[in-house]
Amino acid sequence: MKNFKKISFFALVLGWIGQIITHIIWSNLRYENTSGGDTGVVIFWSSFFLLIYYGLFILIPSKRIAKLSEKIGILNFTLLSGFYALIGFTILIGWGFLMSNNFLGVFLDAFVCGLIFGLTFHLLWNKKRNEIKEIHLIPILTLPILFLFVYLYAFPKLLPSIAYNAVPQYVRHDILKNTIPKFKVGDELSELQKALPGEFEFEDCYGNRGAMLENFQYVIEVNCCKIVRIEYGPRQKNGYTMGGERKPCS
Repeated sequence: MKNFKKISFFALVLGWIGQIITHIIWSNLRYENTSGGDTGVVIFWSSFFLLIYYGLFILIPSKRIAKLSEKIGILNFTLLSGFYALIGFTILIGWGFLMSNNFLGVFLDAFVCGLIFGLTFHLLWNKKRNEIKEIHLIPILTLPILFLFVYLYAFPKLLPSIAYNAVPQYVRHDILKNTIPKFKVGDELSELQKALPGEFEFEDCYGNRGAMLENFQYVIEVNCCKIVRIEYGPRQKNGYTMGGERKPCS
């Protein structure tokens, strides 16, 4: 059972990262953006419940898990691990989602987490077990932090237009707040749509949109596929007025 904790925890960390990526994809397919799937909430609570799952469903039956991985093939162990994670998730918190019949995508998250755990654990336990002792626990513990840094900070900073629909709501708002000031009256609507995909969809290139965020407010009016009014600034008690006549395109 030497190195079981290192291998199992590393496998679970990879599973957690995999389930977050799965939830991002699922949220975009269902809601067209990640914030619609409450990804920020999922990241926080999945971390908490995964630690409980690790203690109850992995560490306590550690001997059985290790022996089972040595007896059966990698494909069967991976699939079994996926269903095992699904059962564990349902027991811990998934029953609540079943009762409400809502947000069932989290079961897919749990299944993917289990699959990745099973695949990683089987590979490392049966082939690299003796080499793991040379790896310190700190790099394994910092892996989730590194993932969150890249996903929540570096990715939005370097590729904001791509990240806009793939990050939690509060990061999405930061991208919007940093992007809108880059535009001015006369700019093409298409450029704004490229910078913030899915946010400014106007029928016949005419309309207005505004919002009051936590510490930012804005209003944008579009006519003839061009920005004809744009105002933004710190959030105030009263938001900007919206309206404006539609003028014929020259």
